[in-house]
Amino acid sequence: MLGNTYITIGLPVSLFIIMIGMGLSLTVEDFRRIKEQPKGVIVGTVLQLVGVPLLGFAIGGLYGGGVMAAGLVLSAVMPGGTTSNVLTYMAKANLALSITLTVLASLLTVLTIPFYMSYALPMFVGANTELQLPFLQTLITMMVIVIIPVCIGMFVRAKKPELSQKFEPAINKFAVFVLVAIIVLIGVSESENMPTWFAQAWMPVVTLNLAAIALGLLGGKLSGLNARDSLTVSIEMCVKNSTLGLTIALSLLGNAEIAVPVVVYGLLMYATVALLCWYGRKLK
Repeated sequence: MLGNTYITIGLPVSLFIIMIGMGLSLTVEDFRRIKEQPKGVIVGTVLQLVGVPLLGFAIGGLYGGGVMAAGLVLSAVMPGGTTSNVLTYMAKANLALSITLTVLASLLTVLTIPFYMSYALPMFVGANTELQLPFLQTLITMMVIVIIPVCIGMFVRAKKPELSQKFEPAINKFAVFVLVAIIVLIGVSESENMPTWFAQAWMPVVTLNLAAIALGLLGGKLSGLNARDSLTVSIEMCVKNSTLGLTIALSLLGNAEIAVPVVVYGLLMYATVALLCWYGRKLK
């Protein structure tokens, strides 16, 4: 499977298109909100880039390490995606804060993902493991498939807003199709291993997901954010860009097993974030 053209070429190209879609939803005003809501932005960004990854390391170690633990860390270090913005809107939380946190995390994780994974792989898989994620190569790849397409999308939005409104919904649908296609491809090609891998992955993933949600809610409350801003931060902690995680696992690392926690997390998060949406709509 790992030599499949879709994985080696099609998946990065697909992610490039998806990230253009994220750029189409952004304007310069989204960055100016950092000055308007500094506390929420700082709290959310620190929890996203430091708190949740540390949870990934702790929970991965708690459940015995191995490739699955490295995959759990990979899930934890992913930024949110535009899905978190839609879900924040549905929860009647702070949409402006959500967009700002999504943008910052998507840009900054270009640096933090290779940094964290450079520790996770030798820690959980072994110093002599064949699984390597070279920092510089990963950084350049992330720049190409994350930063550049987001900038392209923002440029199109600024110059041709009517064009961005036309194509953004189609790209969002394309993103769902890509994620489903990858999950099906992994399931079919690794059908013999999937039951065992799933059995190993689901409990650590559930633990990480619930811990991330609790971290967002509790961290927001302790830092003095109001209930809706705390909920917004929690949704950002819960929702992860699974397509990016799968691109790293399958295209850069070339390993299906490490992708399993990412797949499981990508499915589970919709169930738990639905509860957060229900909670948000009950807030007065």
